[in-house]
Amino acid sequence: MRINILKKGDKVIGFSGNIIAIQRKNGEVDMIRVIEDDNGAIRVDLEHKVTIGFGNGTVSIKDPKTDVEITTF
Repeated sequence: MRINILKKGDKVIGFSGNIIAIQRKNGEVDMIRVIEDDNGAIRVDLEHKVTIGFGNGTVSIKDPKTDVEITTF
């Protein structure tokens, strides 16, 4: 199996269970799930990744359908 999700300057910093932690070139970390679909195919779930970024402790989520972003403090 080969999972092609790295970009130049990225590095894998962890893999546990079905989660891959990738430190991006800019220092942020993406937590990406590896899932098996109903047909048994293995894929990465980029639609539901969690990005750990720089900031002041807020959590935000953006709806890709409406482009609305909700932030909690």
